[in-house]
Amino acid sequence: MSKERGLSSDESDYFAEIFSHDEKIEVSGPRDISHMLSVTSEVPQLISTLLGKASFTLLAEVGPYKLWFPLDISLNEAGEPLPVLGIPEVEDHSGQQRSWRLMHPKDLQLNNGSLAGKVRIQSVSSTGLALECDRQSTASLLMQQKQLHLSLPDGQDIHLNIEFVRQEHHLLATRIHANKTNRERLRQYLFQNHRQYYQELYRSTETLDQ
Repeated sequence: MSKERGLSSDESDYFAEIFSHDEKIEVSGPRDISHMLSVTSEVPQLISTLLGKASFTLLAEVGPYKLWFPLDISLNEAGEPLPVLGIPEVEDHSGQQRSWRLMHPKDLQLNNGSLAGKVRIQSVSSTGLALECDRQSTASLLMQQKQLHLSLPDGQDIHLNIEFVRQEHHLLATRIHANKTNRERLRQYLFQNHRQYYQELYRSTETLDQ
């Protein structure tokens, strides 16, 4: 039975040298994103924070959006490098540069006890939420929360630590803090919705790369 091991410093230097210059490589994945990706070492601070400690980062540009894929390198049983492509962070460049926001998600539910059914999610991104309360008393109760529990369409839960940054009547804006597991679940949900919303854009990009 073989044991997994991390990369040695020599192996890390080897892969770093391979990806030391921006270049194009072919990465297998979902058909609509399997076109050419560029390997880049110049990652915005926001994206770097959201992706965590990825060994390398691949960039795909789809219309006004940038998809930042975390890429880690491990070794298989034969000692050969095995690239593992993670879930991308979608960055919106159509206006102010920021994480893409999904507006009015109908299949994302807030499940914080007495708040369930009283708070609607107006928008969600990897960095924050906009929440609309049914009345002022609900907004006051929501402001007391340190963590929100969201239910995904597939039945999985997401636990997010929140920081309130703005309030306008019954509408509250929060900043998100989460561990790796919860952040990746949210990123996967957002990426799936982005692909669904912009199917034609993804198909157009794929056609151009063939």
